[in-house]
Amino acid sequence: MELELPDTITSEEPLFRSRFGGLWIDRRDAHELLAGRLERGEVTAPEAEALAHYIDHGYVIFPKAVGDEVIDAYLDLFERSWDEAPPSIFVHVARQLHPMSREFYDEIGKVSCLHCCFDRAGELIFPPVVLRFLTLIYDRSPVAFQTMTMRKGSEETLHIDTGPLTLTEPMTMAASWLALEDVRPRSGEFEFVPGSHSVPEHLHPGVSKGHHNDMATYGEVLRQMKDACLDRGYATERFEAKKGDVLIWHADLLHGGAKIEDPSRTRKSLVAHFMPLGVMPTFYDSSEVSALPYPNGGYCLDRLVATNRRRTDATSNGAGETPSQTSNGAGHSPSHTRNGAGETPSQTRNGLGRLKQYVPLPVRKLAREQVDWFASNPALGNARSKGAR
Repeated sequence: MELELPDTITSEEPLFRSRFGGLWIDRRDAHELLAGRLERGEVTAPEAEALAHYIDHGYVIFPKAVGDEVIDAYLDLFERSWDEAPPSIFVHVARQLHPMSREFYDEIGKVSCLHCCFDRAGELIFPPVVLRFLTLIYDRSPVAFQTMTMRKGSEETLHIDTGPLTLTEPMTMAASWLALEDVRPRSGEFEFVPGSHSVPEHLHPGVSKGHHNDMATYGEVLRQMKDACLDRGYATERFEAKKGDVLIWHADLLHGGAKIEDPSRTRKSLVAHFMPLGVMPTFYDSSEVSALPYPNGGYCLDRLVATNRRRTDATSNGAGETPSQTSNGAGHSPSHTRNGAGETPSQTRNGLGRLKQYVPLPVRKLAREQVDWFASNPALGNARSKGAR
């Protein structure tokens, strides 16, 4: 029996731009899917407009999404923390990790995960319009896995987040930029390139979304992306935000910070990185990290287990570097000593010390209620355990 082969073999266009897939908004038929959702009443007309803009341009802006009162409360904590830093809160300055202190107040720095010490973090990170939008693109609850608070512009060159911040599902990442004050010209405004999320994908080195500290290859990937943007006529824009405005951007959107032309000007902002519930980071060991729910919706990643690996030490390694100089991509440094709460790793694993010491009271209360509920329903707990096998 002879097999007859066709003269020509045709193949369908890939469903996703990325070889790592993505969300439904990343599919080549995303607009058709959106039209179906609108017709079925699953989204409103304004929501559909925002989603369509995100599909085409890779970002969306929600004016005045967060109120002044909650922002001012957070800024009060931010300012006080320079003199009375909470345990295990660090600032990234010039690619080095340091305990937060007044010494770095006027530097170009990023304070990591201060939201964990703010009892209204859910209102700040997940205002209703942001929570709704992220839930729509994820089709499940969003999780904030990292935040960075800044006094000044970052001056970062245009880059994409999928390089340094790797996830188990890399194309599910999204991020938000919240203006904590009115942005003034020449302050190092947030920059981005609309449409850059749609240019051909380049991997490290041809196989991975993450750069894994291979900065030379990462630089080449970014160069190829920028060249593709130039070829398509995509121009860099600046986010001239007002206090409370939020910009959400796509995992592969080029973004960065403009050069600070007036050093006396601040650009106070909060950046949050998101993933859908069920996805986890891979740029650090997240094996003991879980997601805790906020009372108003959405989740925060319980990164507090990992603070053991972030404690700086007076000793140095064989290369003459302190742990703060040898941190991994998450800004975590290995440590087998006590953490900032005075707990050993074995004491931290039970979770109770973490919740009591760091997690905001509303989150702590809800988590405690869930633990108590499962304790009072052992049959359901056993059924869940059996079903997971």
